[in-house]
Amino acid sequence: MKTQKNKITRLALGLTTIAVAVGALCLAPSARAGSKGSPAFGRNSLATWEDIWFRWSFGNITVPIDANGNAVVGPTVLLPTPSTPGDGTPGHVDVTLNRDQSFVLPLWVLLGTSYTDGTPPDPFVPDSVFQTLDISFTIDGATVINGGNAENYYSKFAFKPAIPINSPPYASVIWFQGIGILHAPLTPGTHTFALHAKNTQPAFGSFFEYNNTWTVTTLP
Repeated sequence: MKTQKNKITRLALGLTTIAVAVGALCLAPSARAGSKGSPAFGRNSLATWEDIWFRWSFGNITVPIDANGNAVVGPTVLLPTPSTPGDGTPGHVDVTLNRDQSFVLPLWVLLGTSYTDGTPPDPFVPDSVFQTLDISFTIDGATVINGGNAENYYSKFAFKPAIPINSPPYASVIWFQGIGILHAPLTPGTHTFALHAKNTQPAFGSFFEYNNTWTVTTLP
């Protein structure tokens, strides 16, 4: 495997290893993968928001920044994630949200690329990589996402147009496969998110483990 491909894969996973969920803490319902959207998110689907999130993360588009330092599209925050190397090293990030802000976060992601040197574009990986993830997310100690329901948040699509990389021999990011979530605004207060995630089948010939936490403060 080429070193740059490893870097791109780790970037994708490092940027997106967070899960958020509902129920145990009386949080507002989330929009599920494949949904047509909800009033909190306009008419956009989860895949559309993930497209926006990655175009922003690669600098392909710019979006406004709110008073809390978050990238926002309307009332929806493109929630940040810890920068961790994917070897199980813990990471943490603090986030402040307004009480009326929904948010979007890819959860565990692979990205395919095209090349400038004649190498064929990356094919999609088997869906089973995502169906067999060892994944657990808790919010304030309550388990809300695990291997039993993570597939409900799965999306798979091609970026149209592709996202330029400008790093020969890598030309552009051409597709997305991953698990992510859209979530309606949280109740005011401080919430602790914790994620453990690791693939049990190789992805691009590698295994990636994340043990990350978030302190999310929602303003009154």
